[in-house]
Amino acid sequence: MPAAQLEITTGESFPQRGMIRQEIEQELEQLRTQDADPRSTFPDRWLNDRGLLLDDGTIEVAKAAHLAFFTKGNNYPTVVKFERDLIQMALSLFHAGKDATGAVTSGGSESLFLATAAALAYAKERRPHIATPEIIIPQTGYPTFEKYERYFGYSIRRVPVDANFRANVSAMSEAVSKNTVMMLASMPSWSHGVCDPVRELAEIASKHSIWLHVDACVGGFLAPFVRELGRNLPDFDFRIPGVSSISADFHKYGYSGKGVSGIFYKNRVARHQPFVFDAWAAGLYRSPVLTGTRNGGAIASAWAVMRYLGRDGYLSRAAQILKLRDAILALVERCPGLKIVGGAELNVVGIGSAYADIYSIASKIKGYGWNINLLKEPEAIQFVLGPLRDEYIKLLVNDLEKAVETVRREGFKAPCPAVVYSDEFVD
Repeated sequence: MPAAQLEITTGESFPQRGMIRQEIEQELEQLRTQDADPRSTFPDRWLNDRGLLLDDGTIEVAKAAHLAFFTKGNNYPTVVKFERDLIQMALSLFHAGKDATGAVTSGGSESLFLATAAALAYAKERRPHIATPEIIIPQTGYPTFEKYERYFGYSIRRVPVDANFRANVSAMSEAVSKNTVMMLASMPSWSHGVCDPVRELAEIASKHSIWLHVDACVGGFLAPFVRELGRNLPDFDFRIPGVSSISADFHKYGYSGKGVSGIFYKNRVARHQPFVFDAWAAGLYRSPVLTGTRNGGAIASAWAVMRYLGRDGYLSRAAQILKLRDAILALVERCPGLKIVGGAELNVVGIGSAYADIYSIASKIKGYGWNINLLKEPEAIQFVLGPLRDEYIKLLVNDLEKAVETVRREGFKAPCPAVVYSDEFVD
């Protein structure tokens, strides 16, 4: 059956008859090739099989490992080994001590959920009189904390950031109350790419016996290698005494397949995190994290990729990301009216404009085939960088410069877009 004649089954009722394997494979390939231009998959900048990223074989290693264990759950001994190895590799990278521990999760949101649960349990043991615990986060903190507020029954205080979108240390300190049990720092913040002053926030947390969580879901597996390459980044890991926990996504700059993150603790204060139950007919039930069965293929993918790349491979990819970052910053420097929003300190680059409509520039870039992100506060284009090949770095920078010049020359004005981060179906 020619691909053009395939019926797309999405949204149909349950099929009466099954399809032959060839038909399924053809339909899948048709759907897959809808994003055949590598630029259209720019948001999948961590692991990309369209030729956009460095061709170092990582995608094939990830696929092979995932396929080898895709029928296995996390209760298989081999998958348990993968998880333990991943935890130890991450703890070593974050300079954890001998009492540190961690767990592999399904994503950053689950990692943040578990960190919050641990902080609340830790506070309850020591300050049981607190009726409504309070969590303080910078205005730029990830929205997961509002997402879980209804489940845990805590309250949230979002604190204004400074002019550079960095957590304001004095404002965070002033926000602490007798009910505060947890503070957040981002490494970096998703929106503006700013690394919060973790060391200063840790001093506040230590002074008030508050749990400090470092959300390094975006930068955790990139920042250590960027620092090793000689770039200046603030401290963020367990070498800082007041850091209680760190979350980092293997499926971002660990370059694994989707569905693998990690939550890591300075010591065993999160001993209540595992769920254990045996008062039912099927016997002992143990689960180390929030979710039950997890995808063994995704976990195997993370394990295989980290071993395949090794420190040298991660350094190579970090160097390519810095090359892309520097090229974008150089373009902004030479284009009148453009400005960097935030710090662009690591892997997230926000670009605004004092003179031109930045959303119109974004519209032009999208017209050239690039699928990019937008920010609304302030209005900006956002790039979350990956290790692009040299030819795509050149193409991206040239297209961005062309978009800026076209908007300036033509006075092009795009309709105001909807700025959306995540819009999954909730019906």
